[in-house]
Amino acid sequence: MNIILYGPPGSGKSRVGQALAARLNREFVDCDDLIETRVGQSIPQIFAERGEVGFRQIESNVCAELATRSNLIIALGGGALLDSANRTALERSGPIFCLCAEPAELLARLRIENHRPLLAGDDPKAKLTALLEARRALYDSFLEQINTTGQSIAQVTDEIATRLTPRSLPINAPGLKHEILLGYGLLQNLPGLLAEHGLTGPTFIVTDDNIATQISITNHQLPITILPAGEQHKTLATIQKLYDAFLQYSLDRTGCVIAMGGGVIGDLTGFAAATFMRGVRWVNVPTTLLAMVDASLGGKTGVDLPQGKNLVGAFHPPALVISDPLTLTTLPRAEHISGMAEVVKHGLIGDVGLFEMLEASPIFGSVTQLQRAIEVKIKVVEADPFEKGVRATLNAGHTIGHGIEAASGYRLRHGESIAIGLVAETRMAERMRLAESGLADRIENVLRKIGLPTRCPGLEVTAIRAAMSADKKKASGKLKFALPKRVGEVGWGIEVEENLIVKTLKEIVA
Repeated sequence: MNIILYGPPGSGKSRVGQALAARLNREFVDCDDLIETRVGQSIPQIFAERGEVGFRQIESNVCAELATRSNLIIALGGGALLDSANRTALERSGPIFCLCAEPAELLARLRIENHRPLLAGDDPKAKLTALLEARRALYDSFLEQINTTGQSIAQVTDEIATRLTPRSLPINAPGLKHEILLGYGLLQNLPGLLAEHGLTGPTFIVTDDNIATQISITNHQLPITILPAGEQHKTLATIQKLYDAFLQYSLDRTGCVIAMGGGVIGDLTGFAAATFMRGVRWVNVPTTLLAMVDASLGGKTGVDLPQGKNLVGAFHPPALVISDPLTLTTLPRAEHISGMAEVVKHGLIGDVGLFEMLEASPIFGSVTQLQRAIEVKIKVVEADPFEKGVRATLNAGHTIGHGIEAASGYRLRHGESIAIGLVAETRMAERMRLAESGLADRIENVLRKIGLPTRCPGLEVTAIRAAMSADKKKASGKLKFALPKRVGEVGWGIEVEENLIVKTLKEIVA
């Protein structure tokens, strides 16, 4: 794994990179210095003779090469990641930390250096202002942001090192105790992590055909079972295939099975592990945002029946959860957006600051943000391990959402369906005077900013309602809703009059 430093000119990438390399005992590479060495000219000379286009081509070649190497600290020029191909290649090789600073401080630093071709001329302040404005959206798009204004090199280095240190987040719930490891590059040491946690014996990986093409899993030299991707394959027939694979690979209670993928793979593998030989050990390796912040946590496993989602299942906690944010760099944008529905839900349930953070900016996915979203669910699970009370708040948006998901034939993603469900159920809560006025609009605005749907035109109300009736969140044959009251508070076990449910469904399909 590499560590990449990026940001505007003068943000301190080279000096921080040198200090970080010394601290972590890694090789430091300054991309601009490497270009100058390769070409035999200074950056200003390259710009003068070949123009910016010529320089960018050389830069792209160097970026592609560095992305194939490992264990580097890389400082990039301020325009290196204007090219999306450079960004994709480097992002998959390691986390990118975007360093920033106030314009006045950037200018002061640049005046000392005095060798920036893009700022050359009579008015470097105006040029810097224009450059920052032109690249603002790019710089703001990176998940790991560090403001270096007024910070020493040592302080910035400490901050990056802290974010790179893996975190252990235990769930200490009776009968569901397990540990979540969260950190960049954890999957590179998968066999070592298994050994450290006593997970030896026959071991193999279960994944799907999407993940198998996106993430390098062959380096671990473990046998692999690849299932077809998609909720439509989360069935008892697939469980039978897993049982056959368990027998083929001689899995027993001394070994473990590794679920590597999204929520479907985790649910399937966990349920098969719960029921094979009355329970074998398993490890959950979530590779989607939705799975990382929600589905992989709490020990729930299960499969769908034609009548509804997760109607067959078991509480069977994994021996370990390994969450590596680097896997999210391979995630299609639509899948990342889908996962954000659960993040919004977690803020709504138990973290006002998280929800307000999303109101301010839809950019989400730094290791600190991931930890914050994960900790919301940990707190709820620890308070109610087997969903006898407050854990039902995690179902906010899910009663209608699951109905939408099933009625769409799973064409709508889980997160997309939950987003629609969150808004619909909050509007019901407002009409019942359970929720504060305007809450549904706040939630809808956040979801739309992220890119999630809040309506499902074209679906049949009767189909959604029928799917809701098969939902497992019932008591004495009656649906029980978890309804938001205000940001940070959700009620549960709430019955809703049928006419209000139908009225709400009619609104979201119109």
